[in-house]
Amino acid sequence: MNLQKRDIAATGLVAAAVVIYLLWLLDAVPSGMSDVRATGAVILALGFAASATAVVPTFGQLLHGNRAYLAVTSLLGLVALIAGVVMLVGTSEPALAVVMVAMVTMWLIATIHHSRLAKTTSPMSADQLRGTGRRRATV
Repeated sequence: MNLQKRDIAATGLVAAAVVIYLLWLLDAVPSGMSDVRATGAVILALGFAASATAVVPTFGQLLHGNRAYLAVTSLLGLVALIAGVVMLVGTSEPALAVVMVAMVTMWLIATIHHSRLAKTTSPMSADQLRGTGRRRATV
């Protein structure tokens, strides 16, 4: 699998969230994180950071990308957001589990998607990434 730096960073952040969640399940977290809200807040922060590091470089690329990928990851993000709010407001352990499942699923889908894109596309110039590349006129 050909991972880009952004995917490696996201992998590390998601792995950290998984470790914290597993430690929380085993009651092995530090005393300040034994509460669902405290553990959940850290996990949500790691999930947001992972998502931010692995996003598409420009909004234009996002709009012109794979619609199914966009729909599925957006839906998973919405599920994670709702579960995160429920977890923080209601101190819900099942909602924390939903956040974790959504985060790991989203990470897996994004990592596979980015790996496949890296295999099938040529490297883009900085101008192309910004959407300012000049188009060649056809005759």
